[in-house]
Amino acid sequence: MKRTLFIVARHCRDLHTYLTERFATDTEVEVILDRRVLERRQDPTPQNAERRRAERRKRPEIETELQTRSHAILTLPDLVRD
Repeated sequence: MKRTLFIVARHCRDLHTYLTERFATDTEVEVILDRRVLERRQDPTPQNAERRRAERRKRPEIETELQTRSHAILTLPDLVRD
């Protein structure tokens, strides 16, 4: 089953409430409120060597969507079940 994920911008709590109620009975839809606040690493020259090899946020377009719109919609691939 493919699933749909709505990520709602933090400042749009009313939309989050509406979508949560609207899709409450749909097991293929999940609605979440964006939990990200800021990048944790603020110092451009850290004292310790940078351990993170790559950016963990794999989809920067989602960040753009949340900044320019109230939400982002993702279609998640099928889960493999045994």
